[in-house]
Amino acid sequence: MSSTDDDWASFNRRRQPRPPRELLRRTLGCIEYAGAEPGVAVDLGCGSGADALEMLQAGWTVHAVDADPVGLALLAESAGPELAARLQVHQARFEDFEFPACDLVWAGYSLPFCPATALPAVWQSIVGALRPNGRFAGDFFGDRHGFSGSDDVHVLTEAALRSMLAGLSIEAFDTEDGWRPSGGVITRWHAFGVSAIRNPKPPHPLAHDGA
Repeated sequence: MSSTDDDWASFNRRRQPRPPRELLRRTLGCIEYAGAEPGVAVDLGCGSGADALEMLQAGWTVHAVDADPVGLALLAESAGPELAARLQVHQARFEDFEFPACDLVWAGYSLPFCPATALPAVWQSIVGALRPNGRFAGDFFGDRHGFSGSDDVHVLTEAALRSMLAGLSIEAFDTEDGWRPSGGVITRWHAFGVSAIRNPKPPHPLAHDGA
């Protein structure tokens, strides 16, 4: 997959009508079920903004981050004046972005395009920015993905991803391993969708101290 500026601008224009990701909706549902109010979210690689709009409409303040100005402009236009008060757009690469303290970091199929050499520092910034009970949710390409071997796409084994998530409490770990249409062709698809909370979950009500 190419990742030139023109390619991303074209991609974001084509993808503008897409619905928000189901993993994001599930994560927002978990937050609501836990009784937490909408807070501050970071949408890494927001593209044309379908997921950012979903969070804005749910009452969140959203920092939308993307290196493509076209996608950011499409998001700002779609948000309109009513939602714009809770939207901040940042034209930046992930490794250059200064994360605010936040309650949710969403990265829908964006971190695989972060340079492999920069990903460890970006991940540290993500985890460090999460407030207590803050969540990370997003997608990663697995090592059997059709993009594996591309210079501009980073893939992870399941073991490597679970190691990266150490210290967070995993709420969802979805695996897709098969084929799907992508970029006008049928692509070998191997990916993980994860949602994790910064603080460990409290003990189960039936747990005891062994007394």
